[in-house]
Amino acid sequence: MSPFNFNVAMDDKRKLCRWVWYTITAFVLTTAFVAGFVTVYVNSYNVMHKEPMHVLEIYDDGVVIFDNYYRYENF
Repeated sequence: MSPFNFNVAMDDKRKLCRWVWYTITAFVLTTAFVAGFVTVYVNSYNVMHKEPMHVLEIYDDGVVIFDNYYRYENF
């Protein structure tokens, strides 16, 4: 027998509403975590180097992501 019981006694509309709110909450928390990680990563890099990091730049023949240049033909 599993210690996790996901069979909650409520109607389907309420289950769907709860599922939507949990999904929205997970998305917001994940987005906040990634934004914070990128901010700390870039600021730490900029403190240790003379030239600042280019996080995202788009050119005619490629894109720069975290100071790494990727050509469109390599995708």
